[in-house]
Amino acid sequence: MRRTALSCLAGAALAVALAGCSISLGDADGPRGDSPAAPSPDAHTSLAAPSPSPTGSAATATGDAPATLRTRAEATALADTTIACEPGLVIRDDGKVVRVEGACDDVTVSGFATVVVLDDVSRLAVTGDGTVVYGKSVATLSVSGNANTIVWRGSAPRVDDTGVATTVQRDER
Repeated sequence: MRRTALSCLAGAALAVALAGCSISLGDADGPRGDSPAAPSPDAHTSLAAPSPSPTGSAATATGDAPATLRTRAEATALADTTIACEPGLVIRDDGKVVRVEGACDDVTVSGFATVVVLDDVSRLAVTGDGTVVYGKSVATLSVSGNANTIVWRGSAPRVDDTGVATTVQRDER
């Protein structure tokens, strides 16, 4: 039952991303994703609401991060969990904000609607759906999930994208 509900939510997120629409999940009096106000403690949903690239392409290697994304520092401040990197790390947490400290050789993000903040990563695989990943540097990136956003700093990663509605952008903020 839970997998069916998650699949329906992933499909809805994908449909919104492909339609070029943007949604904001917050109460009527709370801050929106593009508001300069400080994030509220329950602002996790606005972290994973990327807007599609203005060119309409599925993957972008350069440009600014989507305006609806929080900054790396804001995502770090909202982390539910902070863990040290370990060999072969797999992040399966659904709907969480996870901070991974330290350089990693190999990280896989397979959670649904997960936000992950990484330091330096040699190989990053994103197989989950609706995730947002912030990396200081990413050497090699493989994406096979749907509606994922990967924001990186430093040199451009080598990208193998077989996913749907993937956004890969340099973080200039």
